[in-house]
Amino acid sequence: MKIILVATGAQGKNVIFVSDTLQVYSLEEAVRLAREKKFENVYAVQGKNGAYLRTKPSTPKKEQLEQIAISSNQLFTYANDTRNALSTPALARYVQLYQYILEKDGGPLIVTYDEKWKITKEKARIKLQPHRELIFSAAKKFKIDPYLLGAIIIDEIARFTPFEDVSENLAVFFIGKNVSAGIAQVKIETARGLIQDGYYNPNQGAPGLSVKSVGKMSRRDLYEYVKQPKHSIFFAAAKIRSVIDEWKKYLDLNEKPEIIATLYSMYKPPHAHPEANKRGLQIANEFYQLAQKWLQ
Repeated sequence: MKIILVATGAQGKNVIFVSDTLQVYSLEEAVRLAREKKFENVYAVQGKNGAYLRTKPSTPKKEQLEQIAISSNQLFTYANDTRNALSTPALARYVQLYQYILEKDGGPLIVTYDEKWKITKEKARIKLQPHRELIFSAAKKFKIDPYLLGAIIIDEIARFTPFEDVSENLAVFFIGKNVSAGIAQVKIETARGLIQDGYYNPNQGAPGLSVKSVGKMSRRDLYEYVKQPKHSIFFAAAKIRSVIDEWKKYLDLNEKPEIIATLYSMYKPPHAHPEANKRGLQIANEFYQLAQKWLQ
């Protein structure tokens, strides 16, 4: 077994390790396995600040720890910046292996419009369906199309699933940053803005979560709300409603799901003639049909 990807924490320390079987290990787990000689390319060293891993001298350069390490920032921007992800050798090799194993398992695939991210339809369905009631409840509250909300979530599932296990283990190291969280991948600062604008409050009476005080709440504390499926889905629905409201002076987006899907992940100043991008079109067509089928 080999280590093929390493994620670093805020101080540049190697903290998460991924094997060529796509298993994810903490530093402590990786050190234990290295001491048990389970890894081919690393060994454990005891330093004054604790144990850590080093690359074995015989390891090819491209497999050395410093060559396969990425920062948490790189990891959490990969889904919306495929050029950055695939131009990083360690990430590119990970994605290649992930997709190879995915295709080897068989079954119909969901492939994002840019052909960078894939997930089996069955896995996406299994991730989406348990949240059916939350999706319909959020859609009713914000008077939006539940299937469009479901379609947007399917898109986020397809993009984020490859690094889901890694990100969960990295959470303690990155939650001070403006990252996305939860099944709908809502950014922390997007959630803060929706609270401040009065669209959705995950805990109305909680200290620090009022419209006036939430601006001072730490990203770490906000993350604890946004990562929960209910709040992630409700924030996503609130985001859709806020987009519809912001653009209503120029046109009614309720009849333009492809525009809403486009604007969910990118900001454009409102105007009278918006155009859908390829991501928005895929969400409004292909993923919308899947949402209708899976959420019936």
